[in-house]
Amino acid sequence: MNIKDRTSEFQRSVVSYKKLYKVGNQDAGNKARNNPSSEFQRNASVIAKEISDTAQLLSKLAILAKRKPMFNDNPVEIAELSFLIKRKIYSIEQQLIKLNQITRNNNTGGNNSVNTKSHSSNVINLLNKKMKNISGDFKSVLEERQKLELINKDRWVKITENTTESAFDTPEPVDNNTSTNDGHLHEQKDVIGYNSSNPFMSSLIDETENINSNTKLILPNSESQLLLMEEGMQDNVYLQERNRAVETIESTIQEVGNLFQQLASMVQEQGEVIQRIDANVDDVDLNISAAQRELLKYFDRIKSNRWLAVKIFFIIFVFFLIWVLVN
Repeated sequence: MNIKDRTSEFQRSVVSYKKLYKVGNQDAGNKARNNPSSEFQRNASVIAKEISDTAQLLSKLAILAKRKPMFNDNPVEIAELSFLIKRKIYSIEQQLIKLNQITRNNNTGGNNSVNTKSHSSNVINLLNKKMKNISGDFKSVLEERQKLELINKDRWVKITENTTESAFDTPEPVDNNTSTNDGHLHEQKDVIGYNSSNPFMSSLIDETENINSNTKLILPNSESQLLLMEEGMQDNVYLQERNRAVETIESTIQEVGNLFQQLASMVQEQGEVIQRIDANVDDVDLNISAAQRELLKYFDRIKSNRWLAVKIFFIIFVFFLIWVLVN
């Protein structure tokens, strides 16, 4: 049995197949790149997906923004969502500008028909409309959140002022000529009244209940001042955090307003493009009608001109005679 080594033939076949496969892929890639409509559709689908994702994030932000800041608040997540949505809106704006530029280049090159131009303009207008709605909803959510922050800030300031004023109210002086038991009861009532407005003094009330009835309550001024200072520092930190949140929301609203202006300018440009396309379509319709009228006039002229028909018939007859004589 003879054995023939055909490894080299197999390798040559593999190399030739690889070359053909690469050429086919390059041709397909060149066709996809040279086809402007496919590029437009691909970019438009990407923008539509980005708009859908942004709408989902916006709905989540709206749910978080409606919560009351004092009880069930998550400012870190709200700030992160606001920043993410703002960045997505800016990215979509840039993609819309790029898509608009692609459409203009295709229209300038003259490779697209009237229907293709109209379709591209309609798609861009639809994307701009969706983006405008999302930007408006985002601005409304931020404004609602800002109102809640301001209301909570005013409420917290009022609570702080009431607590501070009630804490600095001193109890009425005790008459030294009264009996010991009456003095002790009077002092205990004053402390209870003081504690009703200052929650940090509850420990002192518990101590007075265990002290002998002949002893008197002595409030340490230094400790009360430290407690009040600590309370004031906590209130100031909370108010500073809320002020920063309000400033962030205001800056975001201003940036969204700028995006609104860019959207308005893009929509206006698209409206002008649509008007030009409509004008071109009207001009084409008028030219077609004029050409049809001219053709009908020429046809009527030929039908009415009998002498021209005789000339044509005579010329055809002469050529026929010449052809017969030659053959």
